[in-house]
Amino acid sequence: MNAPLTGIRVIEFCRGAAGAYCGMLLADMGADVIMVDDPVDDITNESHGQHGPLGATAQTGLRRNKRSVALDLGTLEGRSLAHTLVRGAQVVIECLPAGTLVRAGLGYEALSVVQPHLVYVSISAFGQDGPRSAGHPGVPAIDALRGMLGATPGRQAPRDLPVADLAAGLYAAFSVSAALVAAQQHGRGVHIDVPMLGATLAIAALREGEAAASAASEPETVSGIPRTADDARFGGPAAPWPTFRAKDGYFGMDLDGQAHWRAICALVHRVDLLDDSRFANARERARHQAVLRDVLEPVFMHDDRAVWLARLSAVGVPCTPISTYSRVLADPQVAHMGWVRPMVLPSGETTHTIVSPVRMNGHGPVTHREPPAPGEHTGDILAELDAESAAAGEGATVPPAGTLLTEPLPKG
Repeated sequence: MNAPLTGIRVIEFCRGAAGAYCGMLLADMGADVIMVDDPVDDITNESHGQHGPLGATAQTGLRRNKRSVALDLGTLEGRSLAHTLVRGAQVVIECLPAGTLVRAGLGYEALSVVQPHLVYVSISAFGQDGPRSAGHPGVPAIDALRGMLGATPGRQAPRDLPVADLAAGLYAAFSVSAALVAAQQHGRGVHIDVPMLGATLAIAALREGEAAASAASEPETVSGIPRTADDARFGGPAAPWPTFRAKDGYFGMDLDGQAHWRAICALVHRVDLLDDSRFANARERARHQAVLRDVLEPVFMHDDRAVWLARLSAVGVPCTPISTYSRVLADPQVAHMGWVRPMVLPSGETTHTIVSPVRMNGHGPVTHREPPAPGEHTGDILAELDAESAAAGEGATVPPAGTLLTEPLPKG
């Protein structure tokens, strides 16, 4: 079976790579994925500045195996057609600024009343609630916040790879597939909350604990490179989220969108840069990144990082401090979501783990079993097999001698 999701219709309301990647994975498995595109949005235009953390070519590649309909959700006709689309679907993927679909009457609470079987996945920066939930800083801000940029001293982080997008998209696609099984069995859908921050924290936690702890304690770096290096600090074919040095530290900000670029030029009192052909659009800013750094960074170094972050936020420019993994674990949003949980190892040692960041109808996962020692449950499982065989009228389970470990391996 090459297309196990044949017969499943998915409506994709997304901008950026995370939701698109989730939809692509479902489409690859045979789902009929219909993207709701903006009638005036041309993501194939490299200089358009709206293709997110991937270049236009890669972003367009995430549209494979899908169909597209152009609807203006700001109009009554567009909203009506969107409702009609959703009524024939089993899945909705949402990855838009907070409140966009709710205002259009397409939020989960409204749709689930008439479609109780609907599986609705919301992909956002930080989750549906908590102290950071109202923010919409963009994926690179999450990369910086969760410490990925400072996690590997001496090595450059893969800035061209939108880790937060891909991690969230994978979590979302897996969760949708699981929820579809539950919906078929129980006749009830679910609202799935997939935060990009939680997804990236979870995969970053797979690093060896000692290595992560060591990295978190290193002096502040950008992309893992000490700031004495004259390295390029932009990623991809556009120039999203370069990092700059302030008086007391480093921060990232969005230079991709033209509106953000205009706001930055006004903020640093350099409106003349708007007429500079080297910085005309995101692609040109990337091409002349070293020059742009030399122009802006001396201005930023007059004040502390917190001052610039406040100023940028005040004019609507997404921005973030460059952080470390350990600092991110102490972030209020992480505590609110309860992602860090204690875990007892087979040796008896207590450590901590990052649990699944996915929430179903507002509820997080429950860790119901600690990591077992090899063979710890052999006896219980054999007893279950014998009981199942007896119930089926079959003989008892008799494994070949010496093929099973019936007692846990000795500790140490």
